[in-house]
Order: sequence, then C-alpha cells, then structure tokens
Amino acid sequence: MTSIYDAALRPVGLKITQFSLLRALERLGKATYGEIAEEAALDQTTISRNLKILINAGWVSVSVDPEQDARFRLARLSKEGVKKLRSAEPYWSVAQRRVEGGVQGFLNGPANKQLLEALETLQRVAIK
Repeated sequence: MTSIYDAALRPVGLKITQFSLLRALERLGKATYGEIAEEAALDQTTISRNLKILINAGWVSVSVDPEQDARFRLARLSKEGVKKLRSAEPYWSVAQRRVEGGVQGFLNGPANKQLLEALETLQRVAIK
C-alpha cells in the first residue's frame, strides 16, 4: 500500500513516511524526535533517517531544547516545509481515494470493514 502513496508523491519528491513526518510536525509545532515518532506512529530509526532527509532539503529545522541537555533536539517545519507539504497534499489525496476505492472493490464483508477502519485510522494520523 505504501507503494501507491510513494508513487503518487513522487512528482513532489516525497515518500509517504516523509509526508507523514511533515504532517506530524505541522500538527505539533516543534517537537522532540520521540514526540514525532509517537505522533506519526513510526519507530525512532525511521524518524531519524527521514528527518535527516527533510532537514537536508531545508523543509525541517532542528534546534537544541533549551530545557533539556544537548541530546534533546527539537524539530520544526520550516516555511519551505510548509510549501512542500501544501504542494504534496493534492497528490496524497489522489492516492488516498485510490486506496479507498481499491479496497472497497477488492474486499467484501467483515474484512473490508476492518481494512477501511484501519485506513480511516491512518488518515486521521496523517491529517491530525
């Protein structure tokens, strides 16, 4: 399923994990890597690897948390990151509709209902 989102987001140069991180940062404002991992429902390694890409692209900025020691870094969506997120949203929406339509046409009965509920949960996490 991630391949559908990755293919849809390819024109804007994002993968679904990166898109999800941008969305999570938009919701959170500034946040530690742990807070982002919890919000995006991704593991710490995935967060670190993908944040590095987003930071290098200039879409996320990082600073040291003044209330913690230097190991605690705060990430924040940059203005360029907001622009990137806005440019990607229509592509994500197309993929979301495609996934929902494909699931509805592919499965019947209780399995369809469970999968649609899981997709709705994923959508809430991505949009939250």
